[in-house]
Amino acid sequence: MKILINFASKLGVDTVSRLIGFLTLPLITRALGPDGYGQFTYLFIILSYFGFFIDFGYLNYGTNKLCEKDGNENVISKIISLQIITAFFSYIILVVVAYFFLDTEKYILLLIFSLTFITQIFSIKYYYLAKNKLYYNSISEFAGQAVYAALVFTVFVAKPEVITLIILTIFQTGVTALFLIIPFIKKQKLKLDFSLKNNLKTLKEAYKLGLASKAEAVTATFIILCLGFFLNEESVGIYNASYKIYLIMLTVVQGMSFALMPKLLRNVKDKNKNNVSKISFIFYVFLSLGIVLSLSMFLFADTIIMLMFGSKFFESVLILKCFSITIFLMPLWMFFGLVILAYNRYNYLLVVSVSSTIFSILLSVTLINIYGVMGSGFVLPLVAFLTIFVCLYFIIKISKNENFLLRQIFSFNSAFNEMKNLFKK
Repeated sequence: MKILINFASKLGVDTVSRLIGFLTLPLITRALGPDGYGQFTYLFIILSYFGFFIDFGYLNYGTNKLCEKDGNENVISKIISLQIITAFFSYIILVVVAYFFLDTEKYILLLIFSLTFITQIFSIKYYYLAKNKLYYNSISEFAGQAVYAALVFTVFVAKPEVITLIILTIFQTGVTALFLIIPFIKKQKLKLDFSLKNNLKTLKEAYKLGLASKAEAVTATFIILCLGFFLNEESVGIYNASYKIYLIMLTVVQGMSFALMPKLLRNVKDKNKNNVSKISFIFYVFLSLGIVLSLSMFLFADTIIMLMFGSKFFESVLILKCFSITIFLMPLWMFFGLVILAYNRYNYLLVVSVSSTIFSILLSVTLINIYGVMGSGFVLPLVAFLTIFVCLYFIIKISKNENFLLRQIFSFNSAFNEMKNLFKK
């Protein structure tokens, strides 16, 4: 039942949150114009580089550690302590370095914007994910978006400036963080530890997942970068039309992944029980979801593009059909990644993420130069396909060390028996 509640909250509430965001975007872009909104985006990107280490794969690391039944206070206090130290050093670097390459106005705006470093620290989504309370994360996002939208339609309309939007963004992230940290500190206390030795130990454990998360971001964005560099803005628009539909579908997969993540991690880590049937069942849930979404996207690609974007984006149809292959493969990629995470093979996850980034870079440069905008549609399916092979290679290595057979995970009979047990309950 918790899985269904988590999945429904992730799919339903998050969809509404994104819709609220889309409603405010036209008003913001029209009010600021290309220059103003471009300045806001530019500052946001610069800030993300200065805050590179503050949010450093702690979602996966924190969830995994909490599923090992370590003390909640201990894990969360360690992560927050490390983030506070990281934010302190990041802020010092920002104050010094940004002073030399930004003009005074942008420098001041960036310093104000950097207050989001604080809100990132207390956004403990990993705690609720590990506790099978994913709806807390969804509600916090919804609350942040709702406050943001209300402020946009009142404060921003009255004073449509970049600094106003920056302050509203800080309020949004602050509300999101408060909805997450307040329920936690009401029940438990934080025991912060600023010892460099202890925090370096935590960073040493988590850095591989951090690098992996950053590599995944490059995998998705490098294609767009190549389109703008080698072709033109029109090609970027054609690709983005299909990519936005793909991201909507991917939200469903991510919702299922987050809902099943704690269950899979606990089943793998429980050495006292034979939970292979439960893991097999989870595998076939991922597989089935991929098949349904893939067929839907492929069959209705023409209708979706025409209804949402019009005939000018007709070239997007083929790209969207290519993405239907990606959406079939992504649940498998996510499942294998969770299995590797459950066995604490952070180095394997790092290699998987870096491999996908390398595949994305090589395929983007090659296929876009040869086939133009249509070539961009082939990149993500091929990246997903190749990355799954890398995952399988590492899972085979894990199976030998952990003494289980890979075919047990893929056993349909085990999955079917587990499904019957669930219905009996």
